[in-house]
Amino acid sequence: MDGGEGHFTHPVRYRERPSIEARFAFWLRTKFKIPSGMNAGAPFALEPFQLAFLKSYLAREADGPVYRTAIYSTPRKLGKSTLLGALFLGRMCPDSPIYIPGFNGAVAAPSEKHCTYIARAMVEIMKAAGREKEIKRRADPKPGRIELGGGNLWLSSGTRAQGHGLDLDLAVIDECGLITQNQGELITAYFDSLATRGGQLILTGTRGDSPSFNELIDRPDARTHVTLYAADKGDDPGDPDVWAKANPGLGTIKPLRFMQDAHAKAEQSGSLVEFQAWQLNVPLQPGRELLLDYDTLRKSYADNPETIPGEPVHIGIDLGGSASMTAATVAYELSGVVKVLGAFPGADLTLRERGKRDLVGDLWERCAIAGELIETSGSVSDLGEFFPALVAMIGPHPVRSVSCDRYRQAEFETALARARLAWPVIYRGTGPKDGDADIRATRRLFLAGAVTMARSLLLEGSMAEADVKVSATGACQLSKSHPHARIDVASSLVLACSALLRARDEVKPTYEVEIL
Repeated sequence: MDGGEGHFTHPVRYRERPSIEARFAFWLRTKFKIPSGMNAGAPFALEPFQLAFLKSYLAREADGPVYRTAIYSTPRKLGKSTLLGALFLGRMCPDSPIYIPGFNGAVAAPSEKHCTYIARAMVEIMKAAGREKEIKRRADPKPGRIELGGGNLWLSSGTRAQGHGLDLDLAVIDECGLITQNQGELITAYFDSLATRGGQLILTGTRGDSPSFNELIDRPDARTHVTLYAADKGDDPGDPDVWAKANPGLGTIKPLRFMQDAHAKAEQSGSLVEFQAWQLNVPLQPGRELLLDYDTLRKSYADNPETIPGEPVHIGIDLGGSASMTAATVAYELSGVVKVLGAFPGADLTLRERGKRDLVGDLWERCAIAGELIETSGSVSDLGEFFPALVAMIGPHPVRSVSCDRYRQAEFETALARARLAWPVIYRGTGPKDGDADIRATRRLFLAGAVTMARSLLLEGSMAEADVKVSATGACQLSKSHPHARIDVASSLVLACSALLRARDEVKPTYEVEIL
């Protein structure tokens, strides 16, 4: 009672209208189910980290969106395609609180395969809700488009012409970490396509080593919002706390057991680069790796590595031509000692001139002074001169195997015959079968601490020039880091180490003698 007028008054309570992202989340939760994964069949409830991203994307000002560009970068298998598929459904379904009549959108990616993931997720979400009749997948124009609610979603591969001439409400570029230098115009083209309709751009994917994507993540402008979940380069990739830091849906979207298995698999392969790039979102190039990082190589160094008298050796040889080096690695079977030797032909260029051509400065001269590199006569490395130097380096040890590239078989057998060397030869390929096995064997030996060697300038120089190219299937191949790179010693190293490991893993026969 107010005391003066004799009237009873009650405070008026106004219920605050739910935010746009909350209404969209409620619509998803009540209308749809999670189509696959560890929560398949459950209501489509957004995780807090997903809701936070949508809040930034949906934020509006009087004249348009707060953020013209939204970056969403997480490790793999955290429901990214499903979330973005749900966002497109929200823009295209007439019963959605964020529906845009006559919506026009696009999904682009560096390849045709990658640009279909989000569209596939949209179809799966609609099927799980029993609404598959509302959505149409068209194959023309290739790679296709989605029709729903009077709107269109165009799918585009990552060519330079994509995006030009389109007027879009929303463009998503998927797998931005895989954008190559030749596809640098892709982001600009789709950003320009937003002008007429006041649209927005979402850039997503793991970081990879794409310069354009990482530049936007590290130095965003005022109208770009960055949502990034990733480990730092200095973090321990085997620490579960680091896994949780980089994977906000760990245990709810992405099983913890999967992370444990993925890390164990990476350790077994001898390289954690792919695990860090895909599962921890560290800015690395998963398609290319080092053969061995310097810390691993350095741990094998010893001042005076000792061999065991009479122990057998395994030799890897990479035959050179006029421009390349002939290189050999000798691996001692019992002690694990490794030695390397290289040779250049001396007729056409001096070692200093070769170093300048190969972009390594005076490295070849320093290797020669250290006794790791010799010059032979002629315009091509003379094996008749190289073999005696190699035999002297091996010492009084039997040669159990010598491995060489099978494509140089005739040349190698002729050289052995002329040198009167009766070595048992193993011919190996450099492709995804032999090459992958040889690389993994080398990593396994070095990571296990089973190799010991004096510090080698020649090997370090070759390691710095060698990349390991990783295919989509995970198979590894040695590759030059640049056109003038000299990786001959690294090639001989993996051949020798692979033969050594096969010999150590070989099942020794056992005999029983019964005396009658």
